[in-house]
Amino acid sequence: MPQCIVIADEITGGSAVGALLEKNGNTVCSVINTKGLKDPCTQNSDCVIFSTNSRKLTAQQSYQIVFSSAKLLKADDVKLYAKRIDPAMRGNTCAETEALLDALGDKNRVAIVVPAFPALKRTNVGGYILVDGKPLQKSLEGLEDLQPAHSGRVADLFTEKFRYKTEAIHLKEFLHGTEHLANIFKQLAKNGTRAIVLDCTSQEEINTIADAVVMSKIKFLAVDPGPFTATLARKVMRTKKVAHEASAAKIFGIVGGVNPLISAQVEKLRLEEKVNIVTVHNLELLEDMQRRNAEINRVVDEITTKYNNFSIAFAVSDNMEINNQLTDEYQEMLLKTNRTQAEALDIIATAYGQIVSKVLEKTPDIQALYTKGAEYTLATCREVKTIGLKILGQVLPLTSYGEILDGPYEGLKCVTSASSATDTNTIIDSIQYIKRKLAI
Repeated sequence: MPQCIVIADEITGGSAVGALLEKNGNTVCSVINTKGLKDPCTQNSDCVIFSTNSRKLTAQQSYQIVFSSAKLLKADDVKLYAKRIDPAMRGNTCAETEALLDALGDKNRVAIVVPAFPALKRTNVGGYILVDGKPLQKSLEGLEDLQPAHSGRVADLFTEKFRYKTEAIHLKEFLHGTEHLANIFKQLAKNGTRAIVLDCTSQEEINTIADAVVMSKIKFLAVDPGPFTATLARKVMRTKKVAHEASAAKIFGIVGGVNPLISAQVEKLRLEEKVNIVTVHNLELLEDMQRRNAEINRVVDEITTKYNNFSIAFAVSDNMEINNQLTDEYQEMLLKTNRTQAEALDIIATAYGQIVSKVLEKTPDIQALYTKGAEYTLATCREVKTIGLKILGQVLPLTSYGEILDGPYEGLKCVTSASSATDTNTIIDSIQYIKRKLAI
């Protein structure tokens, strides 16, 4: 029997949510009529996407078709109900959300509205939907459901057109952590709120919202374009033991390369994830053995002493702005030590590999690694004593996912990126990919 039910107002958007759910490892069927609900394939799927084709109907017509559809789909085995909404807020968002809440029948069920799709550069800030940083009204036309809300705020839309009590939660509340957000959800639900509209600018914030919803233990309905529903599905469609293990998963990465593109990738990581980033002083690694070991141990200590405070830690180069040219200091160091650039790179990469090995030795419950650049990935493989990696998939072009083949860390998951991977989201997309894989 299905554990996840998603109602969408058109089939392409519904199927897009289905694709996100399939990435979680779920079986998914997308159907367009009640006949499809009787098919054995549908009955045996983890997730069912039901498309009502109601986007162009009146609000009253949309309400009726969603209400009757939800009544048919309601079942005791379902762990997650979701209303898929259009990223551009087209259609009868409020009427269909009301219909689904009414059909489910729980007076204390709350619609958690997260109108954001960070991967498409659609975010919600101060209640306003932004597309690539611009207000939605300036980016797209045909915003049927937002037109009555002159301010363009999603929260105002729900206040004007949603017949139940609505509250908005803005980004400042996220700064206080998951438990704080969960307590807000509980209090609002207790006070009779039926819809909570949340700001959201990143997948990490989607993760925080989802964790807070689960922690709050309120009855909820997910209302979003898809990423929030898929994130919630990973958290509720599994045992508590698996959920706890996934939420506590530790990831460690190294970035030794030095160019502006890699710098942008690291900065994205810093902005969008709660991460302990420790700077490695590369020139120290080219000094004598004593200073090299001192620098390696300093980095390892900074990572391991804060281990319990962060689920993600990275060791990164101290100079991200070098672009195919040596700095004067670096050139002087090569002359001083009588080394070629290739020899220096091998020494630095080996030191990063040793950092990985020492961190793994001190924190054996790390579940995944991230490495950037061929030299650093090779050095890591050498230092953890493996013959190579078993490739399990592609995260992005020039970025692969796999696991260590043999040695003391056999089976440890690993994402490796080429230094030439050009997407500024490479590192954060890799982290999210690892989280999804660890959650399955």
